[in-house]
Amino acid sequence: MDVFEYFDLKKDTKSIYKYAPVYKSIIDTEEVIIKRTKEQTDRLANLLTWQQTIKGSGIETILPIAFKKKFYHSIGTENWVVYPFIKGNKYQANEEQIHGAGELLGRIHATSDSVFEHGFSWENYDGEFYDEVAEDIQIISKCYPTEFNSHEGQKLFRAIALEASKRFSNLARQELPTSDCTWDFKASNLVYQTNKPVLIDTDNAGKVPRIFDLSLALLLFHTCEDSAPNRVFTPEEWELFLSGYKKHIQMTEIEKESWQSMLLLVYADEVLWAINDLDEDESDRQKDFIRNLVTFNAHQYTI
Repeated sequence: MDVFEYFDLKKDTKSIYKYAPVYKSIIDTEEVIIKRTKEQTDRLANLLTWQQTIKGSGIETILPIAFKKKFYHSIGTENWVVYPFIKGNKYQANEEQIHGAGELLGRIHATSDSVFEHGFSWENYDGEFYDEVAEDIQIISKCYPTEFNSHEGQKLFRAIALEASKRFSNLARQELPTSDCTWDFKASNLVYQTNKPVLIDTDNAGKVPRIFDLSLALLLFHTCEDSAPNRVFTPEEWELFLSGYKKHIQMTEIEKESWQSMLLLVYADEVLWAINDLDEDESDRQKDFIRNLVTFNAHQYTI
């Protein structure tokens, strides 16, 4: 039995999301979203607990809908979940939306740090990782020569190479506060209701250093969202986002001291992959966004 038969979907039903199978349907007159979720079955119970935890704290988010008396469904080698379809508006990058998004992330980071047993691990940053970083930078230098060789591009990639040569060892030794995070906080995972954001995708969640999650939001908040600007936050927009975040989180001195190194690590870990994974058939907006990332000036963004 495949997912179409299991959920009584028409075989020609198309995914509403380009990067993963996500189907809109109707179950018992209710509009729903059916999507593939975490592969590891043992992590799904923790995910549900975390969703209930943040929902119980007043955070606007989704909870799975029971279908066939189950919240998660193993179909073949995959796991699937049913969520309610949340109506609202797309992100338009106005000041209230940006501040609200920052505040939502701060509330999430402040809610809990006790549910997930899996998540971020320094063991992933081994010699193979740094070899891949060097290879990715070589590819980018050839694919984006103008941006790469610009003043900002040279500064960025020299900084990454310097940090990589030290293996980011100073970060690994720091006692960085962790939190249960979405690990994927971006505009395309939010729906706005009167400019208040509702979190509609939590399936990537895990335990992460919160400045890693914050760095990820800075760098990739505008990715894959056609209504978002074709660039990263401006420094002024970042300050607006951060002011919302800081309503709920007080940054530690260790986080402040580690911020620039963490920002470069997240760039090396997440952004280099996004740049090199860009498909030819991506929208012009997404291509412009990726090109903008190649000239990212990390020193313009502080916490």
